[in-house]
Amino acid sequence: MHESFWDYSCRVYSQPLVSETCLALQNEHDLDVNLLLFAAWHAHTRGPLDAVTLSAAMDYSIAYSGAVVRSLRKARTWLKKQAQGMDDITMLEREGILDLRQQVKALELHAEHFQQDRLEALSAAPIEALDGATQRRAASVNLHAVLGAETMRDEALEGKLDTLLNALFESPPNA
Repeated sequence: MHESFWDYSCRVYSQPLVSETCLALQNEHDLDVNLLLFAAWHAHTRGPLDAVTLSAAMDYSIAYSGAVVRSLRKARTWLKKQAQGMDDITMLEREGILDLRQQVKALELHAEHFQQDRLEALSAAPIEALDGATQRRAASVNLHAVLGAETMRDEALEGKLDTLLNALFESPPNA
């Protein structure tokens, strides 16, 4: 049975260390978590990314994430800081800010769902039944391909990628 990219990312994101590692890669290395999860999902369902799919996914995600997802995340983070950092606002104002933040958070999640649906649509390779070792090798290749030559590699980044790979492959894909 085929697992959609959205279902896959929701499932794996709830696994121990996956969300923590993804957020560290996002916040400390400015990486697009949806693109990283796409690379892993593609490895699970199809194997290595071909150059055309990788290029299309990168072009789309960089543009969309920059214009939509990151803008919403920035607004959500700003609202959180506003609610926490203003001593002179009333409880009603704070509740209003926090309510607006929750709405922005929901919109951000919806925007990420849209991004993932679009990334899945870009993947034209046929679905394959791959063993776990093949999936893991493909995921490593795909994640490093997403990083590309422009990403500054260091021990911390490589360590987080290893942690993510280990977390993604600790349990079987359909567990």
